[in-house]
Amino acid sequence: MSINRFRICFAVLILAAFIVAKDLHADEAGPEYLKEDATHSPLEADFKESPFLKDQHWELHLRTYLLDRDTDNATDKQALATGGWLSWKSGYWRDLIQISTTAYTSQKLVGDSGKDGTGLLQDGQKSYGGFSNIYANIKLGADSTLRLGRFEMNTPYINKGDIRMIPNSFQGAGLAHKFNEKWAMSGAYITRVKDRTSTDFEKAYDRAGLDGDEGIGAAGIRYRDEAGHDGGVYGYYAPDVLKMLYGEYNHHLELNEHSRLVLSAQYTHQSSNGDELGGDFSGEHYGTKLLWETPVVNATFAYTLYDGDKLRANWGSVPGYTSVMVNDFNRTGERAYLLGVDKDLAVWNLPGWNIGTNLTTGNTDDSGGDASPDQSEWNLNLKYTFYKGPLNGLSIFFRHVRVNQKNSTGAQDAKDISGIRVITNYNIRF
Repeated sequence: MSINRFRICFAVLILAAFIVAKDLHADEAGPEYLKEDATHSPLEADFKESPFLKDQHWELHLRTYLLDRDTDNATDKQALATGGWLSWKSGYWRDLIQISTTAYTSQKLVGDSGKDGTGLLQDGQKSYGGFSNIYANIKLGADSTLRLGRFEMNTPYINKGDIRMIPNSFQGAGLAHKFNEKWAMSGAYITRVKDRTSTDFEKAYDRAGLDGDEGIGAAGIRYRDEAGHDGGVYGYYAPDVLKMLYGEYNHHLELNEHSRLVLSAQYTHQSSNGDELGGDFSGEHYGTKLLWETPVVNATFAYTLYDGDKLRANWGSVPGYTSVMVNDFNRTGERAYLLGVDKDLAVWNLPGWNIGTNLTTGNTDDSGGDASPDQSEWNLNLKYTFYKGPLNGLSIFFRHVRVNQKNSTGAQDAKDISGIRVITNYNIRF
């Protein structure tokens, strides 16, 4: 589908959705003469809406994104893009099957060909668009759902990675089951992946730069109770590539009615298996985090250690506590510390405003095969969200980053980075 044709189709979809939604409640659709009223007749019964249509809804997410990054001894990156996605989800037909689909686009507003590589647009600063999510949810009883098709995922190492214009999407099957109020499980088998700037779903192994047609299996279980404990374990298996186990635990400790501590820990083990298409490797990741929450300010301290070979994260973002704006601080042997604070300015009579900052430092060996520059990254975040009026739900997010690196022994490998991001998000559900 050509870009011009897709732009026209996307615009028509948005216009049609607004027309349908103009006079309806948030969870209803269809013309008024199909609505039930207090008077019934045999004729009216033929026009009664099914839950498949009555419970349908649309969701329009508009996003504009500016990214400007300067890197020492490297090409600068800059682009401004606008777009987003439009999703439709039906109600359940016969309380059994639900259908959903999503169209997306990222359109260039500013993009010099010499400043490519922001991840907002395709290579060459090109606009793009298409369909990402097309799937069916099938109820398997009251507490189980099977999902088939193309959809987003949000697990520790296979996830949508929504940090640019368009999230990642995946093709395959997923199963979710709720045992009770405390225990739940989920699993998936993924065969193809659509990267955030791609219009095609490529084989999962191709996405990782590997030769193979196999899919990736994932399964996990999660626990949460009212006493302040929650956590889970997730496992991944890619034949002839890797096997991986990830676990996390959080304990919420109420200090008083106005403040609490959240103590967190995470762990990853990853190693090659079978024919080792991605090479022979084995590595681990440890993380701890302390979050202090009050109505006035939140403070965070985190530590991570990556031991052994570098962990693979080919199908999503890294879940480490010290993964920040530019760096994941997950290099081989890296030890990283994060200190951050953020404040809701409503306590200063500035409702809608939030400001935060964090400093992360990471150190690796200064010499040897795993040597790399010691580095620090400072982030500043300022966000405003509209909570009333016609712009209710619109947020404007300003982010500034500065990375400083120190050369490793006998090398000139340090690269300082500075940059800004300005992101607007506006989500409308109807």
